[in-house]
Amino acid sequence: MIGWFVVAWRSLLQGIPAVAALGMLALLAAPLACAEEVSALEKIRHSGVLKVALYRNFAPFSHDGRGVDVDLAEALAAKLGVKMSPLWFEADENMEDDLRNMVWKGHYLGYGPADVMMHAPIDPAYMAKVDRVKFFAPYHRERYAIARQLDKLPTLDGFEPFEKLPLGVEGDTLAATVMLSADGGRYRNTIKTFRTAGEAVAALKAGAVAAVLAQQGELEGGLRGDARMAIDLPPHPILQKRQWPLGLAVKKQSDDLAQALQAAINELMADGTLKAIMLRHGVQHRQP
Repeated sequence: MIGWFVVAWRSLLQGIPAVAALGMLALLAAPLACAEEVSALEKIRHSGVLKVALYRNFAPFSHDGRGVDVDLAEALAAKLGVKMSPLWFEADENMEDDLRNMVWKGHYLGYGPADVMMHAPIDPAYMAKVDRVKFFAPYHRERYAIARQLDKLPTLDGFEPFEKLPLGVEGDTLAATVMLSADGGRYRNTIKTFRTAGEAVAALKAGAVAAVLAQQGELEGGLRGDARMAIDLPPHPILQKRQWPLGLAVKKQSDDLAQALQAAINELMADGTLKAIMLRHGVQHRQP
C-alpha cells in the first residue's frame, strides 16, 4: 500500500495533472479511513472471538479454567454471538498495572490487551483517575467477611477471642492492615498471614487457624457446603462499611462494545442467569 502512495506522489511531482494524482491518493486512502472507523464491536464480530482478561488463581471467580467470571464471560460472548477466548494473567502490584497490561496497552512480555477485563472495580473516585479505561456494568458487590470454625467460635461479637486463637488473613490487604493495628495491636501474635485467601481457607479447613478474614465471595466458594463453618460480617465498623461493586473494563474508546456488554449484563441479571452462575460456584449474588 505504501508503494502505491509513493507512485502517486511521484506522478504528481512528474507532471501528471494534479486532479488525477490527488484523485488516486484519495481512492487509495479511502480503505485506510474505513479501516480506522471499524469499531471494537465490529472487529469482535468479524473475528468471531471475544478476548476476555481473567485473573489466574482467584477461586471461585477464575481458577483452573473455571469459575464465576469464566462462566459469565462465556455467557457474555454468547450474547454477542461469538466465542469466548480467555486471556489469563497474574495480578500485578496494583490495579493500574493490571489495567495497563490487560485493557489499554498490553503486557511488555507480548500478550494482551484483551477486549474486556472481568472483575474490575466500579468506584467513582478511582474511575475518575483512570482516563484510558471505561468502567461499567457492575454485576456483583463484594465485601469483607469472617469465616470461623463453629466448634471453636460458636459466636463472634468482637475480636477478643483472637488474642489466643489464630486468625488467617491474606497479606497486603485492608483486612490484614486493620487486624494488625486493631485494639492497639493486641492480635499481632496470633495473626497468620497467607499468600492468598485460598491458602487461608485451606488452613481453616485443616484446623490450622480458627477463623479467616477475607473477601466474602472467596470464603463462600472455598467453604461451600462445609457445615463446620459459619460466615458472618466482621465485628469491625471499617470492614463492614468497605464494600465495592465489581464490573467490566474496556478501552475508553470502545463505546459500542461497552453498550453491547452492558445490555448483555442487564439481560443476564434480569433472567436469573447471573445468580444461577454464582450459586453454581457457591457464591451468593449481592446486588451492586
